Amino acid sequence: MKIHHIGYVVKNIEKYKKNLIIDEVVKEVYDDTQRAKLVLLKTDNVFIELIEPQNEKSFTYNFLRKGGGYHHLCYEVSKDTAESFIKDKKMIKVLDWVYAPLLDSEVMFAYNRNKEIVEFVCQK
Repeated sequence: MKIHHIGYVVKNIEKYKKNLIIDEVVKEVYDDTQRAKLVLLKTDNVFIELIEPQNEKSFTYNFLRKGGGYHHLCYEVSKDTAESFIKDKKMIKVLDWVYAPLLDSEVMFAYNRNKEIVEFVCQK
């Protein structure tokens, strides 16, 4: 499986970006499902996603209240591969397949036995 991006939850994307070495923005959107501002940054081999929750109804709001930071790894796979992986690893789906405007693709989130969030983005 190929790692697509690493997700970070931050209080303020613009302030956070000022301290990064990487600053090439690929795309910036507001995601209604997540109720968050999202930015995708480009590196040589993996993207970085910055997530700025907009209010207490955002999926990542409580995570930010606990300090934020590293949130998830995202793998680029087929839906069948993701479903098999979740079953084999006894992961728990957190959010079933849904369209993600930042990635212009369907994504799904699961929780692994290490108590980490894993995102799967459907291969194009």
